Amino acid sequence: MKIGVFVAVVAGQKGFESNVSGHIQVPLRGIEELRAAGHDVHLITTEFSEERSLPFCLAEDVKVHTVTDARNRGGVLERTGAPGKGVSIKKLLLQVSEIKKICKEQNFDVLHLYGYNRTAHLAGGLKLLGLKTPVVVTIFGTHFPERFSGVTKLLWKRIDRVVTATSYVKNNLEQEGIPTTQITHGVIRTIADEYEGDPITQRNRVLFWRDLTFDNGADVVIAAYEKLAPTYPDIHFDFAVRQHWEPIEGIEEIAEKYDNIHMYHFPYEEGITLPKLLLESICVVMPIRQMSIDPQLVIAESLATGVSLVTTDQRSNPEFIVEGVTGHLVPIGDIAATVVALDKMLSNVEATIEMGKKAKEDIASRWNWDNYVTELVEVYKSVIGS
Repeated sequence: MKIGVFVAVVAGQKGFESNVSGHIQVPLRGIEELRAAGHDVHLITTEFSEERSLPFCLAEDVKVHTVTDARNRGGVLERTGAPGKGVSIKKLLLQVSEIKKICKEQNFDVLHLYGYNRTAHLAGGLKLLGLKTPVVVTIFGTHFPERFSGVTKLLWKRIDRVVTATSYVKNNLEQEGIPTTQITHGVIRTIADEYEGDPITQRNRVLFWRDLTFDNGADVVIAAYEKLAPTYPDIHFDFAVRQHWEPIEGIEEIAEKYDNIHMYHFPYEEGITLPKLLLESICVVMPIRQMSIDPQLVIAESLATGVSLVTTDQRSNPEFIVEGVTGHLVPIGDIAATVVALDKMLSNVEATIEMGKKAKEDIASRWNWDNYVTELVEVYKSVIGS
């Protein structure tokens, strides 16, 4: 089968090839799974300059086609400015024309797009404007109600099949009258395998590894750290963070007050790597307020590393955390509940490490790539047949 896969903005800043968002990792790993099963898969993505590079999870021999980027993106890729909003209609029409041309020239059996509501609108628009190739869309997360819903409902209906990984997103889509097929996938980045160094003999960290923002609950984490650091002076309470355009101010000043609260900025100082930080962690704390994708891959990757987790009880998170067995779920923005959960885990480190082992086993059994290609190809065959 010959398949075109569309993913916007795959290329990133040079030197950050392993620092890849989940909405890019999933389709690129999907491409590799399909290729391993004997399918001819091409990537279609938005154009990029020589200052950018393709990520670690894309094989060098994949055929890549580039099209115009219709979105006003501001400084998102550099993480120095607020995200751009909206699209250029002129560029969007050019993008549609270019995608249609590639599909026709390559004679794809199916075009598979990955993204959010706006990607679904693009897919429906392609069909509305004459694309003959069957279209499948994988949705990572939903944004309803939509503006101009009278128009967007017509675009959703043009899509041949909608797919998603989680029950949460599937339910949201079907509440809007959009039939959806759920196909779960596995973890892409096996962080433990990236570790290079002496064997880890001691776990003595609590780790937050996410952008230092309100949406990610960084304020909840520093408040919990302040509360617990004096009680557990031998435990390191750590942040591993990337540059961001809207960081919470003042956290570094608070961290300087405590010998056992540390801030690590990516790219990290010599001797510090994310695999090392994770493997030395008793648990991870991730009280995310605003999730960007379902599933949130930092949660799945932490659990797959064998580290238990404290995260928020929302959206698809309960599909990954078995409460009290592989981690704890806390209300959004609830500092007191986060402190209680972490205190319980730190007061019995051996039991918490055992939770991490169970988490690794649980993720491997429920979220893997074993049936991904088989189920996806069945979807492809159904839309080609219709």
